[in-house]
Amino acid sequence: MPPRNNDKVTTPLVGPRVQGMSGVVLGSLVLAAHNFSLDLTVAAPNSLVTGTVLVITGLLQFSAGIRLLRGRYHTLTTLYLSLSVLWGSLGSAKILEGLDVLSLDNRKDGLLPGYGVFLFLTLFLGIAGKKERSSIVSWICFLLSLSMVMEIVALFYPAGRWGTACYQALPVLLGLYYVVGLTVSHCTGNGVSLPGMREESQETDEDEDVVKNDVLAFAYAMNMIPTCILALLFIGVTRTTNQAAPWMALAGLAQLLVSVLSFRREDVFHGAVFSLSSTFWLGITYGFLSTLWGKAELAPPFLASSILVLIFLVFFLLSFTQTISDVVYNFCFALLVLSLPTTGLNSTYLGIASILLLLISIYCTFALTLNSAFRRTLVPVGRSLLPEESLRGLFSRCQCARRRQGYESLPSGSTSAGLSGSDTILGYSKYASADTLGFLSNAVTALAVALLSTGDKSLVLPWVIVPGGVIQFVAGTISFSRGKTFESTAFMVYSMMWLLWGSVRYSGVYRGSEGLGVAAGAASFLLFNLFVIFLSVVINKAWLVLSVVFEVVCVLFLLDALGVQTSQYFELGVMCVFGAVCVYCFCVHLLNGMCGEEVMSLGSPLLSLGRGHRGRGGEQGCVMADARKANGVKQIAELMKAGGICGMPTDTVYVLVAACNRPAAVERAYRTKKQAEERPMSIWISQLSQLEPAREEFGPLLWDFMKEVWPSSISLVIKRGPWLDRFGLGDSAHYIGTPESIAIRIPDCTVATHLIDLVGPIAVTSANPSGEADTTHHSQVLAKLGDNVDGVLCDGPSPENVASTVVNCAKIDEGELGFFRVGIVPRAQVIGIFDSVRRRHGRSSSAGRRNDSAPRRHYGSTNAARTGHVVRGVASGLAGILQVHAQEDDTDIGASPQVAVVSGADDTANSLAFSTTNLLDLKS
Repeated sequence: MPPRNNDKVTTPLVGPRVQGMSGVVLGSLVLAAHNFSLDLTVAAPNSLVTGTVLVITGLLQFSAGIRLLRGRYHTLTTLYLSLSVLWGSLGSAKILEGLDVLSLDNRKDGLLPGYGVFLFLTLFLGIAGKKERSSIVSWICFLLSLSMVMEIVALFYPAGRWGTACYQALPVLLGLYYVVGLTVSHCTGNGVSLPGMREESQETDEDEDVVKNDVLAFAYAMNMIPTCILALLFIGVTRTTNQAAPWMALAGLAQLLVSVLSFRREDVFHGAVFSLSSTFWLGITYGFLSTLWGKAELAPPFLASSILVLIFLVFFLLSFTQTISDVVYNFCFALLVLSLPTTGLNSTYLGIASILLLLISIYCTFALTLNSAFRRTLVPVGRSLLPEESLRGLFSRCQCARRRQGYESLPSGSTSAGLSGSDTILGYSKYASADTLGFLSNAVTALAVALLSTGDKSLVLPWVIVPGGVIQFVAGTISFSRGKTFESTAFMVYSMMWLLWGSVRYSGVYRGSEGLGVAAGAASFLLFNLFVIFLSVVINKAWLVLSVVFEVVCVLFLLDALGVQTSQYFELGVMCVFGAVCVYCFCVHLLNGMCGEEVMSLGSPLLSLGRGHRGRGGEQGCVMADARKANGVKQIAELMKAGGICGMPTDTVYVLVAACNRPAAVERAYRTKKQAEERPMSIWISQLSQLEPAREEFGPLLWDFMKEVWPSSISLVIKRGPWLDRFGLGDSAHYIGTPESIAIRIPDCTVATHLIDLVGPIAVTSANPSGEADTTHHSQVLAKLGDNVDGVLCDGPSPENVASTVVNCAKIDEGELGFFRVGIVPRAQVIGIFDSVRRRHGRSSSAGRRNDSAPRRHYGSTNAARTGHVVRGVASGLAGILQVHAQEDDTDIGASPQVAVVSGADDTANSLAFSTTNLLDLKS
């Protein structure tokens, strides 16, 4: 059972906070020791060791930051994620210095941009830390900012490195104090707090809308790094950019992380924006590194740069639905990409655009950091200039909205408001749809290859590998988590295609006989894409066109591997058509994701499979309602009141339910389940007060036990009585429970109890035919029950894959508990609750515990009898385990319990018996 609200709760998320602060201590300590021993005239002997430790420390802090994302520690989360980039970049630079890849003479060029960015960032976090739950965090951020100042001074005056080391020792001491304070507070249950470590309570007038996407501050902070590199190069502070390649590479990867986290927070707009900026910075990193092998710094190919400008202009127009700061940011980014020449990165226009983008990134970082920490708008970022409702209305007036078609569609009127067809049929996960990411990656990749036959082919390599390979693979994994089998498979295979083609063609690693092996691989992609074309016939027209054009791309790959020359203009045309289709699909998915409904269409499929489910009597489709919206729960409630049967999420697995006061629906649910008579249905209520009129029939011990144990994932089997007539079951009462007993439960699930509040007590059975596995996703309800169910309350994957625990309370007044099934709640936990309730009722503890199959006279007399009791208890537990595996349903109860527990005297023998059975349950 989860802890109750009145239980003492210890400091939350202590582990990630301690882990992250340990990274602060370790990183600062390593840098301090390195600065004390650093000789700037030669490569330091310990550079490789220092770099390796810093990289490991960066991974440690990255893990801590990711783990803190589920909490409300916005300042700490941003600090840990940012420091992971700092330690990783510094560590990579130290390793490259130790390997003589990067020159010691240009240390300032490589380190100054990063130190400058983290000076501002840690200063902002120090100000925001004043609102953090511990003021120590604020002081640590200020000390880190001061150490960045000293690092910058040491770049111009080498003798300052000893002062830098002294200042870096201060975060070490304060960080150790923070770790000790958290540990003491956690071990004492917040009973003891060191000075400055007391947790501050959150204010009640906070604006939750301010922190819808709490990783945006980190994203803008990472955008400061590459823009600072370009700005310092433009104003002449630095002379070269190859030393700063580790900073830009990690900043690009960090923005890719932000893109994924934005999709997780259902922020499609920023997820797409930062995936494109990640593509841009990772591609430019290759240009920085190109000087290491004697080439000029390379900008993106012309068409790739053009598509980047076009897409950022689309973001600029759509950002009017966001905030004014988003408008300015995307406009400046479009200017930056537009100013890129094809011959290098030393353009005046590029320098000016990078300065403008740096300034807006600094402002957005400062504003979002403070607003997230204080949870109110302290620094304005501007309001939306064009509400999303106006955007939807604009497309509606243009007649762009179309009825959902294909395998993502539902019958008209069968879907609740706000639940898209794809979500309904395929289910949603913890991510928003990332199809925008996949189409965006394909567009950039295709147009980067369009002018391949001219110029340096190595120029194309990063713009194929990064977006087409890496980022599209991320889009495929997100689609896979959403259950979108077709899209996820296509994106992943296309990702492998671009990775292999980019690696072998543009790097020129195959010629002659090696081309035959590459040709075999190209032929396999060609054959697979034929299958994608076949499936796209039932998806939509856009996917059909896209897959057909990609088939031509595969043919070009095959011909190139065989050494057959093709027309440059033909290849250019194919890539432009493929890129244009991807751009259109990208815009459609982006607009639909932002508006929350289909305002643009990808075209109806050429062949419909007719996946719509027919409901009760064939009159209407199966209603798919969103459990995350009140209207969705209300829609299912109205359907059940009208006599429908529905699938519903719970605190364990999905179940099939019917209103108890609709006897016909109860009987229909029973017959739909196709279960045997020994698998009866149970009754669920939402609050114990619904049984208050029959309180005297239950008895004081059972009543208090129910009050203590619910709500939870525990079903109680109790004796039938006149109280059951209050539910209006009528003739269908024999479908619920057995002639002697009935199972009843209050689920620990807000959605389920809210639905019961609207409908009244419900009859419940598992949402799967008898003999099959439990149903753990709302899409499985349709797959297993199909046309027989009238509606499904959709909540994605179930929180657990283990069914509930079923307890026999038929002889509770005699001090006995039995277990029909030990599920998610352990047997020992149920017994502990029962013992505490029984003690409050003044039950004597001298009667002894025993198995209900053993005569009473055998208990409490001799050691031999007690030993025999232990053996019988273990045997009973083994028999119970076998029954657990035989009973897979969440609400189906067998005819006899597994283990019986009786109040007794010999606690030692009883504890041994139950410890043995619990251990066996754990192993099973």
